[in-house]
Amino acid sequence: MKIFCIIILQISTYSGQLNTIISQYLGNSSAENTNVSISIRKISDEKEIFSYQPKMALPPASTLKLITTGTALDTLGADFKFKTLVKISGLITNSVLDGNIIIVPNGDPSFGSKRLGLNSINQIVDALKLKKIKQINGRIQIEEKNKHVIPNDWLLGDLGNYYGAFPKDFNYNENFYTVYFNGGDKIGDSASIKKVSPSSIKWKIKNNVTTADKGTGDQVNILNLAPYNEIVMNGTVPLKSTNFEVKGSIPNINEVFEDLLILECSKNGITISNQLLITDTRMDTLTVLSSPKLSTITEHCNYRSINFFADGLSNYLISTIADTSQDFNLFLKNYWSKKGLNLNNFNFLDGSGLSPMNTFSCQTMTSFLSIMAKGKSFDSFLASIPKVGKSGTVASLDPSGITRGRIHAKSGSISGTRNYSGYFFSEKNEIYAFSIYLNGINDTIQLFSRQFLQNLLFKMIDLNQ
Repeated sequence: MKIFCIIILQISTYSGQLNTIISQYLGNSSAENTNVSISIRKISDEKEIFSYQPKMALPPASTLKLITTGTALDTLGADFKFKTLVKISGLITNSVLDGNIIIVPNGDPSFGSKRLGLNSINQIVDALKLKKIKQINGRIQIEEKNKHVIPNDWLLGDLGNYYGAFPKDFNYNENFYTVYFNGGDKIGDSASIKKVSPSSIKWKIKNNVTTADKGTGDQVNILNLAPYNEIVMNGTVPLKSTNFEVKGSIPNINEVFEDLLILECSKNGITISNQLLITDTRMDTLTVLSSPKLSTITEHCNYRSINFFADGLSNYLISTIADTSQDFNLFLKNYWSKKGLNLNNFNFLDGSGLSPMNTFSCQTMTSFLSIMAKGKSFDSFLASIPKVGKSGTVASLDPSGITRGRIHAKSGSISGTRNYSGYFFSEKNEIYAFSIYLNGINDTIQLFSRQFLQNLLFKMIDLNQ
């Protein structure tokens, strides 16, 4: 009885301290209209040890990537690899291929990703060299089977930017290009474009970018609706900047990839007529290009909050595992209901969290994290979530090292929203799931909100145990 009373007292003190931090934050007049939602759950018995408005349905932002990557690991396994087939049709005679190169993708979002150290174009060229092919009297064909449509509720202003690139059945280097700007000598001067890489002759770029003060960073917004090739660039780059990099979403990735492959072949003494050659049905496999393990893709996805990887995984799940009538929203609800998790009150309109119309609750997030903690892929899932103060998008959140790597957290932010979800370990090495959502943040409360979140995280792990 004495031990039980001590535990109750500890929990009461713990809750009181967290509630005090929340009250102090909401006591600021600029935060009085902000929604605060929190759930903390002990994994061993799945009980919430603290909650504050935990059932509110709020935009999860990029914490939704935990649902997407966790579901992918749970269904496909940590060792799963995407495979892209490269085939050739026709006959090879005296180093001449009378036929075509056929690429058969399967939705690999990491294909050719330089971030992952992949160079798929060189691999294809090397495979052609092994066959001693020096001339191709045909063209490059990309055979896409699945059609993936950009979510209707994504904001138009996001679509042309690199974070708004939407994965298809075939992708290359995350479907983004880089614009290199030179800022002007005076504030307000036009900023010039030095180069665009990769690029397409079909693009019509209108550059409205001007020069702002030093230190203002990337304030460029790119407007483009794939697959259309009209690209408008607005915003600013810093004063007197040189080769200032801004990334945009490639609207016609298939054509850009074909041009890049033809160019690399030419550099290696292989000519391609790029005219479709009708051949018989005979096709041989030239090479099979495999992605890194899924555990590696999910780690990069969560560490760097890569929308492209998350949406690529959600697209793959609904195109290969889900019923053909299902979208990602219905697939998630059906899949997790079989594991005892009710997602019916929420919306999952993409895999990345970019849509402001996504909704989720902190309480259900910690329930999901609790289920994942007892699943077969938990080690890989936990490893994919960065540590506060040490890695990923939360590396700068604890510069003094107060949390000592005990918190694994995925951050999430869109307009007016700042969230954290993940796991933490007590001094006794017991594991807990947590989720903290702030919604309705205005410009004047942003810095105070960051300090509030830091204080919550620091106090959250202080269980007095």
